[in-house]
Amino acid sequence: MTADTKERILNVAERLFADRGFPATPLRDITNEAGVNIASVNYHFGSKEALLAAVLERRLRPVNARRLELLDAIEAAAGNGVPNVEDVIRAFLAPPFQKRQEWGAGGDNFLRLLGRIHSETNEEFRATFFQQFQGVFRRFEQALQRALPHLDATDIGWRMLFLVGSMALTMAWGESFASIGPASHKDPEDVLESLIQYAAAGMASPVPIGVPVGAAQTGHAS
Repeated sequence: MTADTKERILNVAERLFADRGFPATPLRDITNEAGVNIASVNYHFGSKEALLAAVLERRLRPVNARRLELLDAIEAAAGNGVPNVEDVIRAFLAPPFQKRQEWGAGGDNFLRLLGRIHSETNEEFRATFFQQFQGVFRRFEQALQRALPHLDATDIGWRMLFLVGSMALTMAWGESFASIGPASHKDPEDVLESLIQYAAAGMASPVPIGVPVGAAQTGHAS
């Protein structure tokens, strides 16, 4: 019964956070819909912030574990050589697309929640999300640095951010885009492969030239 109660709270919280956003969702609305009291939330999670972290972790933990498993295999195969950029990108992108098939309707709520995290300005909301990724980001940044020695750590970090944004937009809005018309429809596997190729090409592109160091800070370029 305790496990069922915890799962029910997570499901309701996921949906309401996705519908309204984290700041606009009172804890009491979650408990009312889940049919529990505030004490149950405190017992299982401790706070509203910890509940959000648990909602994210439930979906992201198996995704990130699979990402690292795939990356381990890629790096083992490469040995002292250079890992293939497209393989590294695939290891990062494929697991959430594959897991989405298992999530069913709950996955739609989670994708809408991710969309809010990427679009809203609530820093606590975002910080909770990025806590789930710190270790994974470091591993993939290191692998991409090996694969792309012409880029420095700052370039890799920014391009990883672009990668996450492309992934989130594709997962959250892909079906809506496909509904526009027949020309927009693609098989989900084809969408994933297109995204992998797009992201790999962007990740490996040369460093922009013609913008002096410090120009971004000063607003001047030559």
